[in-house]
Amino acid sequence: MKQFIHIVLLSVLFSGALQAQRSGESRKRGGFSLSGLSSPTSMPADSLVSDSTRLNSKRITAFRLTDKIGDTYIAPMDTNRMNYYNSTLVEGKSVAIGYLGNLGSPLQSKIFSERKEERDFIFADAYDYYLTTPTNANFFDTKIPYSNLMYTTMGGSTQKEEQLKGTLTSNFGKKVNVGADLDYIYGRGYYNSNGTKLLSYRLFGNYISDRYQMYAYLANSNFVNFENGGITNDRYITNPDDYTDGRRVTDTKNIPVRYSNTWNRVRGKQFFVSHRYNLGFMRTTEGTDEDGDPKEEFVPVSSIIHTLEYKDNRRRFITHDAVGVDSSYVNNYIDGSVNDTTSYWSIKNTFALSLREGFQDWAKFGLTAFINIDKSRYRLMDSIPRNKYIYDEVSTFVGGELSKRQGSILTYVARGELGIVGPDAGEFRLTGELKSSFPLFRKEASIKAVGYIKNLTPAFYQRHYHSKYFWWDYKLKNIQRVYAGAEVNLESTRTNLSAGVESIQNYVYFNTQGTPDQFESNLQVITARLKQDFRFGAFNWENEAVYQLSSEKKILPLPQLSLYSNMYLGVKLAKVLTLQLGADVHYHTSYYAPYYQPATQQFQLQEEVEVGNYPLINAYANLHLKQARFFVMFYNVGSKFVDPEYFSLPHYPLNPMSMKMGISVTFND
Repeated sequence: MKQFIHIVLLSVLFSGALQAQRSGESRKRGGFSLSGLSSPTSMPADSLVSDSTRLNSKRITAFRLTDKIGDTYIAPMDTNRMNYYNSTLVEGKSVAIGYLGNLGSPLQSKIFSERKEERDFIFADAYDYYLTTPTNANFFDTKIPYSNLMYTTMGGSTQKEEQLKGTLTSNFGKKVNVGADLDYIYGRGYYNSNGTKLLSYRLFGNYISDRYQMYAYLANSNFVNFENGGITNDRYITNPDDYTDGRRVTDTKNIPVRYSNTWNRVRGKQFFVSHRYNLGFMRTTEGTDEDGDPKEEFVPVSSIIHTLEYKDNRRRFITHDAVGVDSSYVNNYIDGSVNDTTSYWSIKNTFALSLREGFQDWAKFGLTAFINIDKSRYRLMDSIPRNKYIYDEVSTFVGGELSKRQGSILTYVARGELGIVGPDAGEFRLTGELKSSFPLFRKEASIKAVGYIKNLTPAFYQRHYHSKYFWWDYKLKNIQRVYAGAEVNLESTRTNLSAGVESIQNYVYFNTQGTPDQFESNLQVITARLKQDFRFGAFNWENEAVYQLSSEKKILPLPQLSLYSNMYLGVKLAKVLTLQLGADVHYHTSYYAPYYQPATQQFQLQEEVEVGNYPLINAYANLHLKQARFFVMFYNVGSKFVDPEYFSLPHYPLNPMSMKMGISVTFND
């Protein structure tokens, strides 16, 4: 019966998602219209281990896969009783992050060590935290059906920001699990023409037996971001009483922006499957089965692994405000209206052979060899209408991994891969991690060392891109990156300390003109991070500080110091209700933060205005009742008593003080 209920929930949830997508796609030519997002009168359209984890004393295991090889490890589940509100904020994704003010808008971490390697389809990088990838996709093994639904809302009718997110999954027998994910974000925006509409969903499943395992998913995403280029004058925020006609700005919709009726749309389809066949033997264990016979278990010795990933991405930049947009750009490479389009697809096959760790006492480590074949196709615009530039690239990589993941005293993982064929020939990655754990004051402590050496081919769209306002075909040199770092974690004192230094040769960035450039000298970044939590009865104080130093601040600007602090009282009422009352603050020193360029969706250098030196303060109340979580939060309350310098990026202010509410309900009985 429970499985039937979950199937019905799956059908309802995804029929609603598909209907929302269809209703948005049927309005105007081009497949989508965001005109209603900025209209005040219209309403919105509808650490590696091999053990299991427990959720509410029921066996519900969530796990993820390692890149290419597909080894499983336990994944975190969003079940925290405390700080639920923070997980719904963009600011909750990092100590310091830059975005356009609206949930679902393009974003970039201001902590350099958190930035990932650029995708070949770099337009998706701005939505990295919202995208499903083979390395962050969750799979499940449940003894009971599991579902989680979350809804948040913020702002009034003209600025409404909403998110609906859910996961439904159930086992069918002991070996098969199927489920679905949904993430839907709709934001009108507090400023003109900065609405967002993001829809992503995933159908997934896995089959797990002794001999054969398979993990697969089919994902789709449709991200639309209404673009305004930022506000025309920052003084509308910093000095609201001091603008042209002497009237005070009381409605953010009255603040002029650079342009309107302009948007970016990024779509993506993805199919992924990773499966393996295990070779091994049966071994007698202690005890007997139900028939009184000796118990036996399967011991895997080696695995034959195949992983397939197919991606199809499309991007479109369009405007119905040609005059406003044209005035913002110097060059004009294509006559006519703005309708920049590009597309990309790739198919990757990885074949691997693995010798498993621990099948005999002498097998102290695991060893894996793999080969990866990647074929990609890119379509770029031509100055002649209806013509297209087509680039095909085929690359082959070989690699291997040496690992010891069993045991607590010493574990390690070392991996290397080398491009041998195609445009990526000569590209290589060498990564390593060494960890030692030991008891300290009856709790676990650990020391970890990490490092890598990389020689990377610049992303395709950093080398080639054609559009109305930007056009480049560059021969960029390979990027060399060397990193060494260490981390200490002490559970007894609730302390985590990490530090590292990275050296980069031929760093690729977007200059002040918005085009790719390369710094051919050596660039260094030093990073140190401290997490320190305190608890005194009901009083809790969580802190995190990140120090960064860039040797070339004009090429790679970073905030020197970033801070997060959260103080709250956590009490239990009537034995079933947990209440958390508190306030937190995000802060970083001022620096010349990059400007978000709508025409390329990249973050380019600017030297006009500094961003930072403003405390973003949120006051909140979290409640946890059995399997339900609630929160009420007042966002950016500091704007009422601190100088209003609340810019996340140049010319892109944060939302003013607003109330946000949310609920999350889990069904797993």
